[in-house]
Amino acid sequence: MLELSEFAQEAARLTGGRRAIGDYLRTIEEEPGLISYHFKSTLRGYVGWYWSVTIYQPEGVEPTISEVVMLPSEEALVAPKWIPWSERLADYKALQAELEAQAAAEAAELAEAEADTEAEDATDEDVAEDEIELVDAPEEETISHAEEVLLATTEFEVEDETEDDTDDAGKRPPRFYQRWKNRRKK
Repeated sequence: MLELSEFAQEAARLTGGRRAIGDYLRTIEEEPGLISYHFKSTLRGYVGWYWSVTIYQPEGVEPTISEVVMLPSEEALVAPKWIPWSERLADYKALQAELEAQAAAEAAELAEAEADTEAEDATDEDVAEDEIELVDAPEEETISHAEEVLLATTEFEVEDETEDDTDDAGKRPPRFYQRWKNRRKK
């Protein structure tokens, strides 16, 4: 009969495959008659993991494989701790409420800043609405600030520059496209 460590290694190979089982690491006696053998895992993506084969052998009886599992060591890469959906949802809702409160605060700040700007503009308009005299005009020709702005925005020169872009129509389609198009028409 095989030695128990070889028996355990063969059980691990049958479970994980010949290439998945590496060197022997250690033996741990769980209870009398219950021994776990650990072997290094050589599977890609399982760095730091090991195979554990637990064998039960009461006195005078043939050994029995209890379990074959892969376990992570302390330096193994493992998934983060599982968080229940209700907690994740609560965290999400709290974040959304915080973002909404922040957006409301920013909107209030913006509204306050706009109100301050409007107040400043209103005082500027009061001053600007006083009639402005034209420099070379007689005293009876005066215009308001609104008329001045309107004149300033409508007085511009229009240049009539049109470019002929017909020469720059791009490349011609490939020849096979024309043949394909002609076949579809038939």
